[in-house]
Amino acid sequence: MSEDLWVPVKSAREKVAGIDKKIAALKKKKPKPEDLDAQTAKLTAEIAALKKATPHYDMATANGVVEAALFVKPKEKGHGTDLDFQMGKARDLELQKRGNPNDVGEVIPRRFLSIFPSESGEPRRFTKGSGRLELAEAMIEDAEPLFARVIVNRVWKQHFGRGLVDTPSDLGKMGDKPTHPELLDDLAGQFIKNGWSFKWLHREILNSATWQQSSLAPESEQLDPDNELYSRMTRRKLDVESWRDSLLAVSGTLNKTIGGEPLDLSDEKNLRRTLYGKIDRRNLNKMLQVHDFPDPAAHSPKRDETISPLQSLFAINSPFVKARAAEVAAQLEGGTNTIDQAYERLFQREPTAMEREAGAQFIEEASLAEYARVLLASNEFLFVD
Repeated sequence: MSEDLWVPVKSAREKVAGIDKKIAALKKKKPKPEDLDAQTAKLTAEIAALKKATPHYDMATANGVVEAALFVKPKEKGHGTDLDFQMGKARDLELQKRGNPNDVGEVIPRRFLSIFPSESGEPRRFTKGSGRLELAEAMIEDAEPLFARVIVNRVWKQHFGRGLVDTPSDLGKMGDKPTHPELLDDLAGQFIKNGWSFKWLHREILNSATWQQSSLAPESEQLDPDNELYSRMTRRKLDVESWRDSLLAVSGTLNKTIGGEPLDLSDEKNLRRTLYGKIDRRNLNKMLQVHDFPDPAAHSPKRDETISPLQSLFAINSPFVKARAAEVAAQLEGGTNTIDQAYERLFQREPTAMEREAGAQFIEEASLAEYARVLLASNEFLFVD
């Protein structure tokens, strides 16, 4: 989208966001129902008018990166400074002594980290525009050994819950030492040899005997309680994205469409993968907030894993979970061995005799949809053994 088209779209979207905030604030005040309906209808009409009057309002957009240099200049009138963005430019900055922008030294040319010298023995200089492309090239050439280890460690962490180095954003002296340095080196070397292929790396890890172990190993738990030696698979809690996608998958409603604009995760009718959920940095969605999603406005090397009453209450009371439970129940309705089918669909196993008896009693006293919701809110659905 060109700048001429984007400017009015951006302005209209900001106005709509402002009206949405007014509606939210109005609901919090809890006026009389008739007053709330009237005022909400008026504000909703304003939103509809803005969208209709703005061409391309609903067009999907993505953040773009442009070359620009920032200059701080004194105001033409009065005291203070103005920020002047000059498009199409890149600049080298002066050294700020002790971080003070008002006490500057010599100009420092843009370059890569001095700890990674290039073939010339000096850190690579960045001379093409902002240097983003040259930075990427330096990372996979001059910093190749470290960069490959960082990638391998993060992929390993994704599969096992903990990296070979438990400080994924610090593989230096201030971070933790690797539990298996030879394995980390070997995987990094092969990763480079195989053309930095993430598919190869995933296959290598998932086909290993280490990854295919069971988490049920009482003797191992006594000898290696923290599982630092990977003598068993660590029992893992699903992250919120995997959990929400699993709810959609078992209910048969997961929309696997690739691409598209982000959608509100609070809407129970949103059947897209959580990957396509809208993230508001200033007002994080409650589902994400409750389920350990990291602060999107800060760097988060790894997520905290918590188990809290709020998570259980969310699973029981959430309209989203309720809707998925109703869909699961609809697919089980009228079939034979309903409880067996539910366990097969949700847990990939047969229920025990006690579970069958308890399930049948619960369905008789409540409903199949309520029973499905209890199973979806259970620990067995949330944790992976």
